[in-house]
Amino acid sequence: MNILLTAIGKRVQLINWLKNSCKVIGTDISEMAPAVYFVDKFYKVKKFQEEGYINQILSICKKEKIDFLVPLYEKEFLMLCDYRKYFEDNGTKLILSDKSIIEVCNDKWKTYEFFKKNNIQCPNTYLKSSIPYDVKFPLIIKPFNGMGSQGVFKIRNSKELNFFLEYIERPIVQEFIEGTEFTVDVLCDLKGNVVFKVPRERLEVRAGEVSKTRTVKNKKIVAKVSELCEKLKRIDKGEKLIGPLTVQCIMDEKGDVYFIEINPRFGGGVPLTFKAGGDYGLYFNKMNKGEDIKPLKNFKEITMIRYDKAIYLGGSNE
Repeated sequence: MNILLTAIGKRVQLINWLKNSCKVIGTDISEMAPAVYFVDKFYKVKKFQEEGYINQILSICKKEKIDFLVPLYEKEFLMLCDYRKYFEDNGTKLILSDKSIIEVCNDKWKTYEFFKKNNIQCPNTYLKSSIPYDVKFPLIIKPFNGMGSQGVFKIRNSKELNFFLEYIERPIVQEFIEGTEFTVDVLCDLKGNVVFKVPRERLEVRAGEVSKTRTVKNKKIVAKVSELCEKLKRIDKGEKLIGPLTVQCIMDEKGDVYFIEINPRFGGGVPLTFKAGGDYGLYFNKMNKGEDIKPLKNFKEITMIRYDKAIYLGGSNE
């Protein structure tokens, strides 16, 4: 099958795993993106907010007979949802959860409101105007629509809080939970059914992306994520969870699980989940063929340690 990934950037490991079972076409705004040299075919495109971007993506889907369009850049998700039918009319399925779910996941404050409304345990969270005068430190501050760990800071006192409230545009402030941080890689089929949930303990993060991580068979976290997914499905009647989700949570020393955020996309550490048995490309093929998909009940517990690798261009002596 043929899949199209947008904003491929540095997602080399993800691409290589998907190429084991799919032909991978990629797009990016720059020909200098490292992943350009690993996709089966590359197209340079406009920025998502520029006029003509959607027509470019539609044209590529038609030309390459794309079965699944899998966007990687969160800021284009809502716009792509608006054009879902256009893609489907041309034979391409958008592998992205429906719009009401994206609206909740892409806005950290709406995510918090979703957690509270559905009795999902999470850190106390505040807007800039609602922080209590006696708030306890430390805190975490982040942009309401942030991606990865960009713009996320730990706040230790009032002086730091006042600085970062002005430094970060549209910030939200969260209670700091001491504990072990987990990312759970989730895949949902085209009907909204959960295919697998693979928790990864985050051992080390560098430049906003996990550099050391390990899969763990934590039954409590898996059960809590299952409950969360069922509640996400009820956000709006008829809306579905589709494709990859990345759920972040913290387990404290008492074993209580606090959910932090939900990202409707591939996480940076997802290559480990492929290796552990959560083969997204394999399941994409099953979905595309309309096969019955049995949920993955087991996966390997393994550790991933990542490192940088270079691509060299030019260098002619002529």
